[in-house]
Amino acid sequence: MGPKLLKKTKNGTEFSLRAFPIGGMCRFEGEDEDIKNERSFNAQKVWKRIIVVLSGPVTNLVFAILLAFFTLSLFGDYVPSIYDVVPDAPAAIAGVQSGDIIKDVNGKPVKFYFQTVDMIVAVETKDIDLTVDRNGEIKVLHLSNVYNETQGKNYIGVTITPARMKFGVGESAARSVNYVTATLAETFRFFGRVAQGNVSSTDATGPVGIVAIISEAVRSSGENVLRLLVLISASLGIMNLLPIPAMDGGRLVFMLIEAVRGKPIAAEKEGMVHFVGLVLLFGLIILMTFNDISNLMKGAIG
Repeated sequence: MGPKLLKKTKNGTEFSLRAFPIGGMCRFEGEDEDIKNERSFNAQKVWKRIIVVLSGPVTNLVFAILLAFFTLSLFGDYVPSIYDVVPDAPAAIAGVQSGDIIKDVNGKPVKFYFQTVDMIVAVETKDIDLTVDRNGEIKVLHLSNVYNETQGKNYIGVTITPARMKFGVGESAARSVNYVTATLAETFRFFGRVAQGNVSSTDATGPVGIVAIISEAVRSSGENVLRLLVLISASLGIMNLLPIPAMDGGRLVFMLIEAVRGKPIAAEKEGMVHFVGLVLLFGLIILMTFNDISNLMKGAIG
């Protein structure tokens, strides 16, 4: 953003460094204008423009998967391990032992450690089949009468703790894809809560908050930095694909309309929609930045 500090033109493409290094931007010749020489963006066939618009978000998602694969191959991942078993509880009666690694709950794979308890609670039957890894041996244990009337939810009587485990190439690749798909699902759930009015403006994190989170990750470990970069890259890819004006997803909507109509919407009208979207996005960023600073000040005072 801001005036150019440095610029270099190579093969017809201008590379520049601006005064405010906030984010990154690619601008194509004739993208926001009606100029249609053979090199201009708008002179290209609509399917070519769609591919160009998709390339940025898709690159973010692919990078997130590759970085997740590298991180998991290097450090492994956390899996749900049984730390303790309550005597006479459904788990103890079924033969669950300390050190067992939970693999499946009623045939559904446990993709992430933090999902385990929710998956057990969500089971609607009185019985649960747990597939566990016990020192390399896979066992299926049948737990009966898991619903606890006093607690009003399923209770199997175990303490679950995260245990680090290394995986082969295939499992690491599968878990890498799972990380990105989980981020996608959580993003849609978040916007669903926003649409229902169940999310406060203070629940969102802006640039200042992200810097604080990154700083904390850097202080903790290199692994946490890599995991955070995976999350950020995946989130950027997903956010850019959402049909929001001024974002890649918003531009994609206009291109799809053009493909259906056989002609583009007037550049002035599309530009106005993107301008309004950009203003709203900047307003949201300012609001989130204010919330971040307020939270940091409260933390410092408290």
